[in-house]
Amino acid sequence: MTHAVAVSGDAIINRRISHLDDPAFQAVADIFQEADLSFTHLETLIHDFNGPEVYAPAEPGEMAMRSPESVLAELNWLGIDAVSHASNHALDYGYGGLRSTWDAVDAAGIPLAGTGGDLADAREATYFDSPLGRVALISMTTSFTRWSRAGAARYDHRGRPGLNPLGYHYEVDETTLQTVKSLAEQLGMWITEFHDGEWVLNPPGLHNTLTRFVEADVDGVRLAVDDRDRGGNLRAIKNAARQADFVITHLHTHVWDPSGSIADPPAFVRQFARDCVDAGTDLFVGQGSHSPLRPLELYDDTPIFYDPGDLLLMVEGATKQPMEFYERFAHNLDTDPETATIAEVYDARPAGFHTAENPPGGYTSGPVDGLVVPVCDFNDDLSLEQITLTPAKIRREAGAYAGVPVRAEGTNATEILEHLDSVSELAGASIEINNKTEQGVIRL
Repeated sequence: MTHAVAVSGDAIINRRISHLDDPAFQAVADIFQEADLSFTHLETLIHDFNGPEVYAPAEPGEMAMRSPESVLAELNWLGIDAVSHASNHALDYGYGGLRSTWDAVDAAGIPLAGTGGDLADAREATYFDSPLGRVALISMTTSFTRWSRAGAARYDHRGRPGLNPLGYHYEVDETTLQTVKSLAEQLGMWITEFHDGEWVLNPPGLHNTLTRFVEADVDGVRLAVDDRDRGGNLRAIKNAARQADFVITHLHTHVWDPSGSIADPPAFVRQFARDCVDAGTDLFVGQGSHSPLRPLELYDDTPIFYDPGDLLLMVEGATKQPMEFYERFAHNLDTDPETATIAEVYDARPAGFHTAENPPGGYTSGPVDGLVVPVCDFNDDLSLEQITLTPAKIRREAGAYAGVPVRAEGTNATEILEHLDSVSELAGASIEINNKTEQGVIRL
C-alpha cells in the first residue's frame, strides 16, 4: 500500500474556485482531492481590512495580499490538509492581519506553520494527523523585510510576532569587497567592520537595515546562509523528526544564483535543502520564485522540489490596495494616485518591471511556460516509491479563470517534463514521459 502526497508552490487565492466548470482545471483539483495528504503555501492574509490593528505597512511587496475568509473553504474543497505561511507577504497587514489570519485558519481546521507569536512559535513545527501518521510541517523564508521576522523572547523581554527567517549574506573576494566599499562610500553609506573581514553597510545614520559582506576565498560573489538561522531551523527539524512520523520542510525564496537566472536556486539553498534531509526531513518543498519552474532533486531517496511552480496566482484579483501601491508608478498615471484604480496602476507599470535586466526576463521568465503538480507515493514504511508529475499552466486571461491552473496538453506538456528532466538531479533516475496520460514518472 502506498500513500500519495500532493505538493504545490504558491496559493495566492482571493475568490471562489469550487464553482469553476472546466475539465482542465478539475483535472488539477482532482490530484489534490484524491491524495492522502495535500500541501500548499498560503501567500496571503485573511482579514476584512478594518479589524484590530489591521494596517498595511509602508513596505509591503509589490501588492499587499489580502483574501476573504471564504477562500479557506475553497482550500478545504481543494483537499488541502496543511499550509505554510512564511513569506515576504506574511505581514502585509501588520500584526493585526497576522492574528486575523491565524484565527480564521484555526477556525477552518487547517494547520499552518511558519508564522507565530515569537521566533520559537514561528520556527516550531505544526503537527497534524494523516494517513501517513503524525505529520510535522516547518516553514521558513529567505525573502522578507527585516522588521517582519519574528523576535526571540528572553527572560526579561517578550518576543515579537512574525515569520520564521532563513537569512543570508554575501561572501565576496577581496577585490569585490573593495569595490563594494568604494561605491558605498561614494553613496554616503555608513560602513562598519563588525568582525575581521565582515563588513556591514547601512544608509546614513541608520543601523538597523544592514547588508552584510564577508571577505572569503571565493571567485567574485557567493550567497551564504546565516549560521544562526540555519542552526535554529535544523534543530527544529531534528526535534520534529523525533515527534512525528513524517516531516515536511518548506522554504519560500525569491533568491536566485547570481551567476544564473531566476530559475536557478542559489548554491546555499541547495546545500541547506540537503542539510534538512540529513536532519530528518522526508519531503522538502521550495517555492516562491515565480520562475515558473525550478529543478527537482533526489537526495538520499528524498524528494527536494526547489519550486514546482505556482498553483494559484490571483495577483490581479485584489479589490483594495494601500496608498503606496498607487504612488509607486504615479509618474506613469494619467490620474491622481488618490483617485486611480488598481487597473490603471497595472497599465501604468513599466514593462521592465516584469521584464527586468536582472534577473534576465524578470518574473515568469524561463524556457517553458508551465509548472508541475507532483504526487509522491510513499510506502508503508514511508520510503519513497515514485513521483508522478502532472504538467499544468496558469491561465492568465482576465475573468473567473485568471490565475487558475489547468492541465497542460500536447507539446506544451512534453516540453515542461523534458525541461524539468534536463535540469534536475535525479541520482541516476529520469523522468519517464507517458505520452498517453501526458504525465511524467520517476521510479526509484
